[in-house]
Amino acid sequence: MKIALAPLDERPVNTRYPSQIAAIAGAEVALPPLEIRGAARTPADTAAVAAWLREQAESAEGLVASVEYLAWGNLINSRISHETTAEGLARLAPLVQAKESGALVYAFALITRVANANDCVEEPLWWKTYGTRCYALSQLLHKQTVGALEAGEVERIATLRAEVPTEHLREFLTRRERNHALNLSVLNLLASEKLSFLLITSDDTSQWGLPSREKAWLESWADLLDVRGRMMLHPGADEVGSALTARLLCEKLGRRPRIFPLYALPGDEAIIAPYEDRAVRLTVEGQIGACGGLLAGSPEDADLILGVLTPSPRRTEWRADFADAERAARQGAYEAFFAELGKFQDSGKLVALGDVAYPNGADPLAMDLLFAESSPCAPGKLASFGAWNTAGNSLGTTVAQAVALWLAGDKADLHAQNIALTHHFLEGWGYQTEVRREARAKNTERFGHHDPAPPAPNDGGAMDQIAFTCASIEAGLQLRLAQLQKRGVGVGLTLVPGSVTLPWSRTFECDFELV
Repeated sequence: MKIALAPLDERPVNTRYPSQIAAIAGAEVALPPLEIRGAARTPADTAAVAAWLREQAESAEGLVASVEYLAWGNLINSRISHETTAEGLARLAPLVQAKESGALVYAFALITRVANANDCVEEPLWWKTYGTRCYALSQLLHKQTVGALEAGEVERIATLRAEVPTEHLREFLTRRERNHALNLSVLNLLASEKLSFLLITSDDTSQWGLPSREKAWLESWADLLDVRGRMMLHPGADEVGSALTARLLCEKLGRRPRIFPLYALPGDEAIIAPYEDRAVRLTVEGQIGACGGLLAGSPEDADLILGVLTPSPRRTEWRADFADAERAARQGAYEAFFAELGKFQDSGKLVALGDVAYPNGADPLAMDLLFAESSPCAPGKLASFGAWNTAGNSLGTTVAQAVALWLAGDKADLHAQNIALTHHFLEGWGYQTEVRREARAKNTERFGHHDPAPPAPNDGGAMDQIAFTCASIEAGLQLRLAQLQKRGVGVGLTLVPGSVTLPWSRTFECDFELV
């Protein structure tokens, strides 16, 4: 089976992960050729991608396509480009043509985020100066439309409007209007039977802000158009290619797994994870549905058990200064949780583990307990693991891999399964929680800053720092792989020497190859 994927962008989470998941079930993910794929702020060649997608539609079992990728060239360019709604919509023609020819067409679109940082790596260059002010203004404008402003906030709106230059504010708002108009147009395509399924996700969302306002409008139109049975809308972004790959496999094979979520701290499933706008229980249920699964009413009725390490109320990344307090608060519950997961494993159930205690990395306490020789839950026997980013991102890839393994059954490619599980442990725990901190410290000591600057042409200094950083990361990952192998994860696998790269010349994420 071949699935053609037009990814959100070229990063490994959007390309490598879906490919790994499909491989477990013996399927292939076809991706646009590297030379037209784009990279970071350089958009994909949208005309070449459209031609590639038309060609793939003739032989693929189905298409999974990012609206942002086809319309604007990738995720970053959906936030910085100046093209019109009409230009973007015209580039979706290959999806409509594929559907009209009888293909399965799964589209996914984003509600554009408003980043709460003065950082322009993924935003317009002026965001480095005005980003946090635009974020604050976004929240207040939403509150103003629903009559929820508090004392002094009317004046704060006026202050922020005066502080952000008019041309930047106009660009910020008109681009949001453009992207929202495209999302409405895609919803119209779904209602007109020109798409098979649509998933709209909110990227780095919160209770207040223009993205939440737009989400409410889209939900209202989805209800009016009566398309809820063929679409979903929830927080997420980088997991969607993996989730819809699993969903398409379910549809083509005519099977849907029943999945029972088991929460590490009962009651904490009501906590809202960072960068999201709803209880993590709803995020779990949304990701199960997006991946083609069904919610099981009990463990006995389930094909899969999804263990969830629930969000910490601290709502931040893990920090060493509160490690002792977290251990005191969570260790007993975690031990009971892993004991229960171990019983399910012993009974023959497939068990997956989604760690969303903190964003951007695994919970060190949970990993200490899981990797202990006395742990009743065997990490190497898990169907999947995820802890690499936001709750939606981590849970989406976790569920997708487990679904692919369940679908494959006795015919699963166990080498592909080993690679995917090991990759996620090395990414979510080995890199995000451990090696990244070490690499940043070494960079700061040697270069005075923790991230390499994107290299300009003939910039030997930046290339030297990137090479130094990758070598440091590789050494750290080799050490963590050896630790994992002692606990039955990644047995027989090798980290390919020289394969570590920094996709966007930063340490936020890395890529590497396992064989």
